[in-house]
Amino acid sequence: MTDHVCVTSPSGSKSANKADWSPLKGRNVVIWPDADEPGGKCAETVGNLLADAGAASAAILTPPDGVPEGWDAGDAVQENWTVEQALALVQAATIRKSFGKALDGSPRSKSGKPSAGKRKAPKQCDTLLGALDDAQLWHSPEKAAYATISVNGHREHWRIDSSVFQRWAAGRFYRSTGGAPAGQMLADALRVLSVRAIEDGTCYKPMMRTGWVNGASWLDLCDDNWCAVKITANGWEVVEHPPVKFVRSETMAPLPVPEAGHLIEEFRGHVNADDNDYSLIVAWLVAALWGRASAYPVLALGGEQGSGKTTMARMLRTLADPSAVPALALPKDERDLFVQAMSGHTLSFDNVSKVDAWFSDAVCRLSTGSGFLTRKLHSDSEPFWFQGSRPVLLNGIPSLTDRADLAERALTVRLLRIDETTRQSEDDFWQEWTKVLPGILGSLLDAVSSAVRRYDETKLERSPRMADFARLMAAAEPGLGWETGAFMAAYDANRQATTEQVFESDPVAVAIEKFIPTQHPTNGWEGTATDLFAALNQIVSDDMRRSRFWPSKVNALGNAVDRAAPLLWHNGIHVTKRNTGAQRLIILTVV
Repeated sequence: MTDHVCVTSPSGSKSANKADWSPLKGRNVVIWPDADEPGGKCAETVGNLLADAGAASAAILTPPDGVPEGWDAGDAVQENWTVEQALALVQAATIRKSFGKALDGSPRSKSGKPSAGKRKAPKQCDTLLGALDDAQLWHSPEKAAYATISVNGHREHWRIDSSVFQRWAAGRFYRSTGGAPAGQMLADALRVLSVRAIEDGTCYKPMMRTGWVNGASWLDLCDDNWCAVKITANGWEVVEHPPVKFVRSETMAPLPVPEAGHLIEEFRGHVNADDNDYSLIVAWLVAALWGRASAYPVLALGGEQGSGKTTMARMLRTLADPSAVPALALPKDERDLFVQAMSGHTLSFDNVSKVDAWFSDAVCRLSTGSGFLTRKLHSDSEPFWFQGSRPVLLNGIPSLTDRADLAERALTVRLLRIDETTRQSEDDFWQEWTKVLPGILGSLLDAVSSAVRRYDETKLERSPRMADFARLMAAAEPGLGWETGAFMAAYDANRQATTEQVFESDPVAVAIEKFIPTQHPTNGWEGTATDLFAALNQIVSDDMRRSRFWPSKVNALGNAVDRAAPLLWHNGIHVTKRNTGAQRLIILTVV
């Protein structure tokens, strides 16, 4: 029939409300349903949708008598129907039953006869929910509601309360109705979706930038097509539709597409540090890209003015987790810190002048994945928590790892001053770096592939505080072209130097080390905190006793001894505590 155009909607009879019917606005439409119950229901739904879309008329034809169940227009073609037969069936439809407006434009009742009344439109909120029906709803272990949506041929994963998902929902409503959803209507619809995601959706673990699925490490490139790199024991490849529920914040920036066939030595000329510190920087990057990590070392970049600490931090960020905000200011409290952790895979704090006790403790917890729990804003009891770990990078002129607990988790690197004859302009440096960045990223992924291949079988003779990190690098060494044990040698030397530096900055540790050899060189010492406080006060200077670094009370000394215990252990003094019931004793044993 040359005066008719045949169209159909995708995805079967239950998906009519997912199609865009607006191109049929102003047209006379005849609906040819399948000869079964689902076909009839679909025809009724399509009729209503056409009325909403502004079709001039919408009529439903009745299949001929005697046809088998499920018979449709395709079967008529197979049966060699003539144009006259099809036209007769179509013309009969306009007489038997129609929706919306009649052919003359007058309103039509449900019976198919003209009516003076208007057909009642569906509620706008229902229309909006129908437009969002193809979103896959799910939730995280923390009961945060998410949706997986199709955008331009790829899948994206967003929190339902995110601005990105809200924009997508408003766009779907516009394409369905030609209008914009009211603010309250959109908020109501998103609340409904959140309830459905949490109560009916599947629980998945959302992953940010890196992940581990089915024996492979994954890296989200954060590009517009939502591609990711799959890293296996046999190498790595870019995958267009990764199975990982990668989530993003709007500040996350794309990584370059990595290039194969490069060596990590191409990175060496861009790092102004000695060989040991260069090895530790590479190790931090490998750990940041490792999708199986549950803990990350803290990288503390130090150096005098003019050593390029800020530039180095930005450069490392482009390899580990590019961001529109590459450097952060120190947060004002723990809550702000963990909100920052939810906005990116890597946290980089620039120009840090000092590390307060609370920040040091919080970074330690963030390094090893201890988590954070507080109440939600504007709520008296509802919990809000973050569970996970993040790579952290600090840079500043002074030493940033003076506290023993942070020092044990840190790689303390000292950058060398850049000579004026070799210093490049910012533009030249970043142009050159952009060229070599894909190859360096590819060489780091080779190291991660080696770790995937060797991690489970790798055993350490001794385990440092960051044991999983040390094991990872032992497994990754072949992928970097390093000799076996090269990383542990550099790591041990760094830990020893950091421990000595931290020891010298801890006045209680220094005083105890001085106290034991002179007073109890063989058997050590045992007594209460009060006894130890009195003994140490006798051997430290008056200036030290009056300084803010020396404990002012006995209970403060007890806490200081606990913090100094790892440092004393490295210097041959073992600290233990014992409660006899009558007294709480501190025992200092010479190892």
